[in-house]
Amino acid sequence: MSRSHNGRTAALMAGVCLAALAAPLLAQAQTARALPPVEANIATEAASSAGSPSQIQVTGENLARRATGSADTMSLVAGEPGMAVYANGGISSLPVMRGLADSRVLVTVDGVEITTFCPNNMNPPGSYVLPGRVEAISILPTLSPVSAGGDNIAGVIAVTTRPATFAAPGEGLRVTGEVGASYRSVADAVGATLEVSAAGERFSLGYEGAWNRAENYRTGDDRRVRSTLFEAYDQALTLALLTNHGVVSLRAGKHFSPYQGFPTQRMDLTENDSTFADLRYEGTYGWGEVTAKASWRSVDHEMNFLADKGGSVTGGMPMNTQGRDLRASLAVSVPQKDGGAIRAGVEAHRGDVDDWWPPVAGSMMMGPQTYWNINNGRRERTGLWAEWEAKPSAAWTTLLGARVEHVETDAGLVQPYAWTGMMNMPDAMAARAFNARERGRADDNVDVTAKAVWRANTTTSIEFGYARKTRSPTLYERYAWGKGAMSSSMTSFAGDANAYVGDPDLSPEVAHNLAATVKYASLDGKRGLTLSAYHSRVDDFIDAVKLADLTKGFVQLRFANVDARLHGFDASGYAQVWETAGLGQGTLKGVLSWVEGENRNSGDNLYHMTPLTLRLALEQTKGRWKNQAEVELVGEKDAVNALRHEPRTSAYALFSLRSSWKGDRVRVNLAAENLLDTAYDLPLGGVSFGDFKAGGSVAAIQPLPGPGRSINLGLTYAF
Repeated sequence: MSRSHNGRTAALMAGVCLAALAAPLLAQAQTARALPPVEANIATEAASSAGSPSQIQVTGENLARRATGSADTMSLVAGEPGMAVYANGGISSLPVMRGLADSRVLVTVDGVEITTFCPNNMNPPGSYVLPGRVEAISILPTLSPVSAGGDNIAGVIAVTTRPATFAAPGEGLRVTGEVGASYRSVADAVGATLEVSAAGERFSLGYEGAWNRAENYRTGDDRRVRSTLFEAYDQALTLALLTNHGVVSLRAGKHFSPYQGFPTQRMDLTENDSTFADLRYEGTYGWGEVTAKASWRSVDHEMNFLADKGGSVTGGMPMNTQGRDLRASLAVSVPQKDGGAIRAGVEAHRGDVDDWWPPVAGSMMMGPQTYWNINNGRRERTGLWAEWEAKPSAAWTTLLGARVEHVETDAGLVQPYAWTGMMNMPDAMAARAFNARERGRADDNVDVTAKAVWRANTTTSIEFGYARKTRSPTLYERYAWGKGAMSSSMTSFAGDANAYVGDPDLSPEVAHNLAATVKYASLDGKRGLTLSAYHSRVDDFIDAVKLADLTKGFVQLRFANVDARLHGFDASGYAQVWETAGLGQGTLKGVLSWVEGENRNSGDNLYHMTPLTLRLALEQTKGRWKNQAEVELVGEKDAVNALRHEPRTSAYALFSLRSSWKGDRVRVNLAAENLLDTAYDLPLGGVSFGDFKAGGSVAAIQPLPGPGRSINLGLTYAF
């Protein structure tokens, strides 16, 4: 894949990489300090949000219990205040944070951003790490600090895998590990995990592997939902060295999915092969802390039809993508006398993509040439940021930060399947127009976060603030050029099976976010309540305008800038309702979320707004046992997006029972989800295109059904 490199970006990236490599050597010139803890987390995220009332953590037993019920990492955050997911592939759901979704939410894995290299969003960042490898997930909504990352308008989801550990002094070589297995009846799904590490006082070598496979899942009325099967492998090897001042680590691995059905898309994934390497240094010196990172990822992605959509025995419609990510960053944190800190950093990110569709032998429409959807696509981001965390008094903490980014995008010449013929004429005309115009674009983006936390007393804290957040268009939003009914329908992110055309003149989205959170926690830990409200005004929100009606009720749309507004609230709480010797402890927990979004240009509802949702759970803890009975109540979805013909969904209630037992080495998780086998439709599921296609594309398309009753079992053994 040949590329013409931008000199300024290349120079900055090279400088950041050199700084990352040199950082460990600088330790030798510093006065020695105490070693870091024996367990060193090489994926520390968003230090400036530690203790923030709005921050959400998913860890420990809570994370393990959720991982038993899903092979999809992003689904582990669903049900947290303000969080949901778009249905997509079995391991590829798209996160929704307070009504903003997909690339508007920054998802990092061990501090590294990952580009989605697919016109159907089949390989989003969360798909590259299976739940069995996840150690913790941090959610930073709306007012996320600039240090947590840019190029998003919603907030940050930081996924971390298991950290490197080191042997205690005098312990010698320490070998530890964990093996696990899982089963979910609703899709005949099986999974396995393995983690092994060997550590001395100064070195650590660890291996993590996970595998998951599932068939098409069943609904509450015992139907199979077509195109929901998948298989995926995920593995990584980590080498870490403990220096006098910190930890140097190299993590390399591979993700491979031989197939993954996508029930809301016209295409399926027939192979996704990704290799990555992350180099990281975290050090502590007399003046402060330094974090340096450099990462590389290669993605080879293929799409075609799996059996439910007709298969590819006669050629189908092959679509191939090759993507390469190269990223580097350097950040420093200098503590202040008041207990706060001054932080600053520099970053460089480059993503390259080729997207082409080979000709199909014997096809009048798909040939005789290769269709070039994106040729030599390039997206470069360089950025600087700084933030000041201050503690002017014991009761107050303030955070003020700014980030400046320069984003450049470009794409080369394209071609349709053929330059002649009536069927290819719309694409031929579009390709000529695309090739004749100037395609390079440059954005200068500014982010600002200003917030304060007031600890009113020992039980109550209040957080409030403002954030200006900016996201530049993706390569597909700008450069998906095809205008034929078939070619444009191959670019579709939202699970609506509609067709989309890009626009090189799209402007970046700019969100002006206001949010406030009140958090109460009793001193005895038996009661707690968190209330949050937010309002976002988004200038140049990337929505769409209609170009044409297509057959079967679908439409052709063009990405377009509009003004949008979102607002909503979240509430979560817990209260201990009993504590006895015979029954242990009983706690009632609840989460309530509501959001509303509007296209201010047209007055239409924004797409995929989550209806009013309430989760109530009664949890019992006694000894090594933890048992839970949960009800999820989801309101009717009638505020739908008319432009996309978004389907309405009815209200429903789901009941689930869960139980876990944790011994010294063994952990068992058992669950009966959707216990009553309720039939319902997913409000953020999009359309059930797999079922529509399997039925001959003759009946009216329906919303995607949710899974029926599932008996889930998870076992892990530590050694």
